[in-house]
Amino acid sequence: MTKKMEKKYIPLANYFEVALQQEITLSFSELENIMGQALPNAAYLNKSWWKKTKPPLSHYLSWTNAGYHVIDVRLGTSITFSCTQTKTTVNNLSKNEENPSAYIIRGIEASDARSFILLQEEIFQQTDFMYNVQNEVDLTVQQLRKNLAYWKQLKNRTILLCVLNGIFAGYAVVHGYKQTKAKHVASVRLAVKEEYQQKGIGSALMKAVESWSKQRDISRLELSVMEHNNVALHLFTKIGFKQEGIRQNAIKLNNTYINEYNLSKIL
Repeated sequence: MTKKMEKKYIPLANYFEVALQQEITLSFSELENIMGQALPNAAYLNKSWWKKTKPPLSHYLSWTNAGYHVIDVRLGTSITFSCTQTKTTVNNLSKNEENPSAYIIRGIEASDARSFILLQEEIFQQTDFMYNVQNEVDLTVQQLRKNLAYWKQLKNRTILLCVLNGIFAGYAVVHGYKQTKAKHVASVRLAVKEEYQQKGIGSALMKAVESWSKQRDISRLELSVMEHNNVALHLFTKIGFKQEGIRQNAIKLNNTYINEYNLSKIL
């Protein structure tokens, strides 16, 4: 990846690096979801912005470095990219599909606030394994953006988003502690949309959580899992989390009391 590429296009470059499709059509909103940033006005107004392949601007490197070029531009609607070379990667949902999908994982940006809130509420509606039900978290876009600004100051809290072909597929919340004696510890909440589960996204998110944590001197990760959430327990056990205790009757679900397992991993 060239050093001349603008920082905001790096997530887009990462996406094309792992993409396997010979032809990809992405809407403008999907492109912005991948980037976590808004495209410049020129991208909406001028076809030449997409066809550009010469300096001084270098946005085109985000796809040309991966062997893609633009073959169709529908201003304000979608862009179609084509790749002539054969590609192999491990970061895709299925190598056996005719049109395999690819995803990237990146840190949340302020511009993602509304999309994250919608993603979270959608997952709350899909499963009983989360600790909130739909519409229970009274979080506004403004509040979340304020939180994100504060987290950047603390440097030990974040939300990592999985973006699948421009669609938000899941997330991991990493919540580090403020207390001096516990700054090496962070709790984790993981969630993946129902239609994208059992496809490696949860494992990829947790790998990203560990990498992000190590860079910030976080050496202990903690999380809680309901005792009947066998899929989550299998995932966390597989990647090295150990059970430390059981909270008896910690959850009340459909008038039934359920135990909760506490797990941790030393990085």
